[in-house]
Amino acid sequence: MKLIGLNLGGFFSQVDEYTEEHLNNFIREDDIKQINNWNFNCIRLPIDFNFFEIQKEEYKYREDRIKRIENVLTWTQKYNMTLIFDLHKAPGHTFEAREDRENTIWNIESENRKRFLRIWDYLAERFKDQENIIYEILNEPVAKKEDLWYKLAKDAIKVIRNRDEKHEIIIESNLWGKTDCFNSMPLFKDDKIIYSFHYYQPHWVTHQTAEWIAFYIKDIHRKKEYYPGKIEIPPDKYNMLGDNFYLQRFKEEHGYYWDKEKMLSTIQPVLDFREKYDVPIFCGEFGIIAKADPEVRKNWIEDLMAIMRENKISYTYWTYKNMDFGLFDFTEKYKNNQNYQNERRLDEITLKAIQNGTF
Repeated sequence: MKLIGLNLGGFFSQVDEYTEEHLNNFIREDDIKQINNWNFNCIRLPIDFNFFEIQKEEYKYREDRIKRIENVLTWTQKYNMTLIFDLHKAPGHTFEAREDRENTIWNIESENRKRFLRIWDYLAERFKDQENIIYEILNEPVAKKEDLWYKLAKDAIKVIRNRDEKHEIIIESNLWGKTDCFNSMPLFKDDKIIYSFHYYQPHWVTHQTAEWIAFYIKDIHRKKEYYPGKIEIPPDKYNMLGDNFYLQRFKEEHGYYWDKEKMLSTIQPVLDFREKYDVPIFCGEFGIIAKADPEVRKNWIEDLMAIMRENKISYTYWTYKNMDFGLFDFTEKYKNNQNYQNERRLDEITLKAIQNGTF
């Protein structure tokens, strides 16, 4: 099945406070209608566990919040679109280095692991009779030993299948959905698994001057980058990356000339996995920060979309609105940003490129 669509980041995920004003207005049915009118057929809906979980000791969930999720599902069903229920942040797991205290979800005896599996038991029972929904078990898993993630994924698949044998399940590669982790990705014994990756390479370009990214926080690199182009960091700054687990992915991207050919070489492990096992693949997130110059944003997006189109890769762009990567942006932060210099605050160039990625 071909999936082409957008993420709804910042709605039920990565929100400081879920106010009624936010929940009633950030995304409405008109937004789903607009996305459908752009000829997209899929919505990836990131949802943090604390949006709906209330009493961890008793494994209770907020009915009013679950109903809000169901409302979005109803909208997508109305327009014959697929909704991906993406558990974006889970108990005992975060993909953000700045939030990582200890990812206890990997401990087989941990309470957080039990909570995680109980959440999927509940969700599978709740949604098993619904149409047009796919479960994404965990967003951007970060296990220092990848077998820990794949063991947890197997446990979650088993829990879901005890309730629901109908719906497809998305499993993402380890280390934030790294493409080269497909070299050791296992084939799960389930014929309704979609294998997923995320694509933001090189981060020096896609996350340039992002105030939350590690190389910015540590003052390793704070200047603009260009694409296509070579990533070259001064030796003294490069050495500051050290052996830190969270910084290794940036070291791997350094020193190369990045263009379409280089992009394709990094995605090749995913394509090889698909060819070897004849399974569906999916890019759940990709994007380039709005702080990048319009020409850089355009070049990067167009090259990646050409790869998606030529290799028949399904995808959902990060993201629809705000969140530093949005097609739309209504924040003061980007009020005068050149990527949104029109009355609608819409990045029309990126939108067109994503639409051209269809196959």
